Amino acid sequence: MILKFISRYKHFLLAIALSFLTYLVFYGQFLNSEHYFWGSDATIEYVPARVYLYDKIVNEHAFPFWTEKMYSGFPIYADLENSYLNPVNVAAILIFGPHLSYRVLHLLEYLVGSLSLYYLLKRKGIGILGYFVSNLIFYFNTFSIDHQIHFNIIMAFYLIPTTFLLADLFLEKKRLRYIILQSLVIANAVLWGHMQSAVIVFLGVFLYMLVFFFKKIRFSTFLFYFIILIFLIVIETLPQVLPTFELFNQSIRKESLDYLKGSLNPRMAIFSFVPYVLGGYKHFVGKEIYNGFTYTEIYTYIGISSVMLSTLALLLLKKTRDIILAVVFIWIFLILGFLTYNGIFPHNTPILTLFRDWERTFVLASFGIALLVGILIERIKDVSLRYMPVGLLFVLSLPAYMWLLIKIGKQSRISRRLDIYINSRYLQEVYPYFTVLRNILLVTLAIFLIFIAIKKFFPLISSKILPFIKVAFIGVIFFDLLYFSKDVLAFRLQNIADYKIGSAPTELVNKRIILRSGNINGMESLYYDNWSPFGYSQLKEDDYISFGNKLGIGDSLKANFNSLPKDRKKLTEMGVVATASSDEINYLTDNQLDILKNNIDGQYIKKEEGHISMKINNPENTMIGTYLKYSPYWIVKIDGKETQITKSGVFFDFSLSKGNHLIEIDYYPKPFFIGILLSITLLIGFMLSYYFFKKQLYNHVLK
Repeated sequence: MILKFISRYKHFLLAIALSFLTYLVFYGQFLNSEHYFWGSDATIEYVPARVYLYDKIVNEHAFPFWTEKMYSGFPIYADLENSYLNPVNVAAILIFGPHLSYRVLHLLEYLVGSLSLYYLLKRKGIGILGYFVSNLIFYFNTFSIDHQIHFNIIMAFYLIPTTFLLADLFLEKKRLRYIILQSLVIANAVLWGHMQSAVIVFLGVFLYMLVFFFKKIRFSTFLFYFIILIFLIVIETLPQVLPTFELFNQSIRKESLDYLKGSLNPRMAIFSFVPYVLGGYKHFVGKEIYNGFTYTEIYTYIGISSVMLSTLALLLLKKTRDIILAVVFIWIFLILGFLTYNGIFPHNTPILTLFRDWERTFVLASFGIALLVGILIERIKDVSLRYMPVGLLFVLSLPAYMWLLIKIGKQSRISRRLDIYINSRYLQEVYPYFTVLRNILLVTLAIFLIFIAIKKFFPLISSKILPFIKVAFIGVIFFDLLYFSKDVLAFRLQNIADYKIGSAPTELVNKRIILRSGNINGMESLYYDNWSPFGYSQLKEDDYISFGNKLGIGDSLKANFNSLPKDRKKLTEMGVVATASSDEINYLTDNQLDILKNNIDGQYIKKEEGHISMKINNPENTMIGTYLKYSPYWIVKIDGKETQITKSGVFFDFSLSKGNHLIEIDYYPKPFFIGILLSITLLIGFMLSYYFFKKQLYNHVLK
């Protein structure tokens, strides 16, 4: 029985084995408890958010709609990047814990995407070796490894092959279920919290359908596909999108975004086949050239051997739709990755100008190059010079375009600084990897020439030698990518066994304080039991940042004690009760009810994030000021009756009559519940429409 199963599914099982073994070679350390994708956003944002979500639900039995551990109060669920409304993410965290859950999801989504790639290529007539090399190039290039610190980007991009497989299945079978599955995959990308990545995934699907729909489906079916797809994505993401959109409109992000930020200089196009020109992570000089050039975003190395073989595929193979798709994906990166220099899109371009770092469209180019190499490995016996005229047009148009951009930006300061590193003399005499790159290139060329010679002069044995040629190519690419992954893997996959979190004094639990035990970066304040005026979010509210600037605190990501105002009493205006270290507490106020500006007798009955109740003995009719960040979704009840709140600066007030009162203050995430209600309503409408018009749908639109 087992042998029969193995025999029947041997190619699929081999694909799983190759995929998993490749993962182990590159990311094997990630599967042990001591190593993690670490640094930058992973350290200060994604991991703290996961730990906080787990602690709130498991230990406090509450969902974190509102936190007091950031920005003196913040609707943390509305920040899309925290992925708090992604059911897959939340379920994994609750089952496996905050750290192991991402390891599980990372491997799971990789395998789903990888095996989707296998089935997609199989449908295109590409065998196991072509799949293996395509999988290697797409998932383990430097760009992909470098972005492992961006959990949400990776979780969106890993399923790109799945979206293409579902699009391909729809083109063949024209069934609604493939649109529904597609919507779930893209909604998953949205709910992982990086909207730009979801847009790039959607763009990839659109281009895939655009290339392949002609003569396969009618244009009306093409339009129907995307109308229904967008409609379903909206239904599936409304509970997240509504609160996020509202928070976005209050944030500094709504006005301060420069969509050209991260745009590459055209000289940097060589980084796709010449790695680490501006230095490895220990000696990176990119920021000295331009502050916007980061190690993470500018390095797009995909293998000099991969680039060479993909070029040969363009030159010497028949130009099928698959090859055209690959070229389209490469061009998308060359256009969007160099926006500053090509000037194609104006500042009012919809969607495009909502995001920056469009060089991330390299993920589509990497898929295109992976596809070209996979096709070449499968069809190398079909290479022919008769395809070269059109191939030359495809190939030469790429450097011609880049040459034009270089000429346009020749006199810029960035270009002049880059010229120090991007020139033949530097690369040959100073650049440390020149010899290795040259040897890889020569070996790749030699293998190809050997095959051409055997094919021409010994045609009878060419078919027998072909598997060895393919394996040799794959071996070179594997060495190429693995060798040049060492620097980025050492930077991103770190031993965190010694990483420790400090603690706040127990008497300051649930009090807004500033710890002096060291810098607390980004969202690391979520680890502590105290409340905090600091934090990190790209959607931090504009008025709160202005308030902090007036107090001399600013919008720094670090709770750096030395950067605080000399007059510590100013901190009380933010509701800060004390500054503290492990052995010393400096109280700034003695107010018993520290969330109130009024010094009134009373006591807390409950004091939790988003839920506070207290008894107050009010000596006179007065306005009660609070240090709770204003939101229209606070509900204040006095002796069981709801009362109106008034915005006062960044906080809110409410009126209170003389006497003893029970005050209850609760945060109610209204946009979330409105989103759920709308989603359910739209879903019911969709299901009823399908039920009543199913016959017409399949007789006319999906015929």
